[in-house]
Amino acid sequence: MEQLRIYTLADKETAAHYFTVNWAKHRINLPKFGFAVKGVWIGNTPGIANQVIALVSFPDNADVDEMTECYLKSPEFAADTAGFDRNKIIQVETKILRSAS
Repeated sequence: MEQLRIYTLADKETAAHYFTVNWAKHRINLPKFGFAVKGVWIGNTPGIANQVIALVSFPDNADVDEMTECYLKSPEFAADTAGFDRNKIIQVETKILRSAS
């Protein structure tokens, strides 16, 4: 299964930093917790320029909430976000996706 994650940040500069610095680290560490990063994008139009959008996948039988919680409590996540003000993440929207085939 896949999960679409939409991070809305305080402004487009914060989104650019989160995209280039933090997601570069997440791409390395998320696979250690069972996630495969399919792609990460930054909003490219005025209405979504402050958003970072990621598509990750995980095994069909996985408990994605448990996997996420494990990652969020890990030293890897702490290192990934060191120096970043997480209060600048205004909202995180997630959607579980399944293939139509």
